[in-house]
Amino acid sequence: MNEKRLETAASNGSGTVAKAFQIIQYVTSSARHSVTVSEIAEELSLPRPTANRLISNLIKLGMLKRDGGGTRIIEGDELLHIAGDVLEGAASRGPRHEILRQLVIDTRETANVGAVSSGQIVYLDRVEAIWPLAFRLDVGSRVPLHCSAIGKVLLSNMPQAQRRKYLDAMTLSRRTDNTICARDALEAELDNIRDTGVAFDNEECFEGVIGIAVPVLFKQNQHSMGLALVAPSARQTLEGLRDFLPAMKTAAANLAKCYPD
Repeated sequence: MNEKRLETAASNGSGTVAKAFQIIQYVTSSARHSVTVSEIAEELSLPRPTANRLISNLIKLGMLKRDGGGTRIIEGDELLHIAGDVLEGAASRGPRHEILRQLVIDTRETANVGAVSSGQIVYLDRVEAIWPLAFRLDVGSRVPLHCSAIGKVLLSNMPQAQRRKYLDAMTLSRRTDNTICARDALEAELDNIRDTGVAFDNEECFEGVIGIAVPVLFKQNQHSMGLALVAPSARQTLEGLRDFLPAMKTAAANLAKCYPD
């Protein structure tokens, strides 16, 4: 939890809106990214009935929701949509977008950055290649973890307990003939990706589309984002994409520098 941010929010107002904002900040910045009503009330010095009322209203608005229908509170779907819109606007103006743009110039392939959100990969930024056969998805689009290059590279770098939790919860649905749907085969693939540091999507998510991804390495070797190149299989090959690994790793390192420790 970021104590300084909560203190700043508290000092800027004591009304209903300020309290609701403090609750959202506490939920999204907690170490487990999920809290109980009691923890919220205690941390923010709110009477339990007030905390219940505010949280109920935030749930109705989609800002928060109950994790799996249980007692723990997590970020809501509408809040995630808003966050995606904010990230899209910020990315298009910042150095991160320029790094992607330069990678596209160097490789002539579409580049995107994605992160895990609600058990899927959400695209945070994207720069399209200028090709007649380019594959297009908007920022904010979501793809499964188990069959996307970014999803697999991020799954592979999770601690074993966390990876197991994700795999236990997800359905390994078949998207194409190449989708890996067997748990043992997927785990073997993830182990190999963890060793090599690179993941491929061999038309596993979309027919006719291939991809390659590397992790964006933050402080203390945390991998919370992935960088990918995607291309139509009619024009490009996996080996051809592999040739871009040096440029991708440089871009990933530069992306990591854009985020504060």
